[in-house]
Amino acid sequence: MKLKVFILAISIAISVAGRVHPVFIKDVVQPLYPFLEVDPITARSLLDNDFESGTEDPWYDSSPSTVHWIVEDFSTPTESYPAPAPLSGTKYLRAIRDANRTPGQLILRTIKFTAFPGDELSFDFWIRSRYTGGNALELVLSVDSVEKSLINLSGYSTSVNLEWRRSTVVILEDAPPTDVTLIFYGYCGANVDDAIGLDNIVLASLPTSSTPISFDGKDK
Repeated sequence: MKLKVFILAISIAISVAGRVHPVFIKDVVQPLYPFLEVDPITARSLLDNDFESGTEDPWYDSSPSTVHWIVEDFSTPTESYPAPAPLSGTKYLRAIRDANRTPGQLILRTIKFTAFPGDELSFDFWIRSRYTGGNALELVLSVDSVEKSLINLSGYSTSVNLEWRRSTVVILEDAPPTDVTLIFYGYCGANVDDAIGLDNIVLASLPTSSTPISFDGKDK
């Protein structure tokens, strides 16, 4: 009983704060996910995920409310409102609510990895709501706990959005190799047709240039 009260108190505190504090990640979340200890250089090669394996690792769910992410199979929907057919495969990541369709915030994070100049993240997404802009999906870059919005996809949240779309965004432009975290922040409402999905996440680098870049950010 005390443990349940403790977890509930943490969830409420995070919900009020809006976004997860780094201390929570380090002391509470990290012990639950051993892959968080992977070194940043190795970690960048692990981020691609089409969810066909049935797991989101090494991306991980740190949603503070009853809404959370689940790997769903197109043939066996977890919510009463089915997703459109994915662009490839049969599995994808989807926001799922409790039996009462309680709305809430969603958070999906990468492990810390080293990003290089020109790195791009591509992914498929599906976001729908009964009312235009009713749900939210945003990709954020975090460097030393300082967050920067890379792309906001909430404008696609409409009642007529019945398809998956592909999006690509540059992570780092004019910057030396940097250890970063990527975070998808979302919000899913309580209407039966409110929905958010992610699929086919790929981290891609620019072709190797003729001028190599050292890890201290200086040209060799």
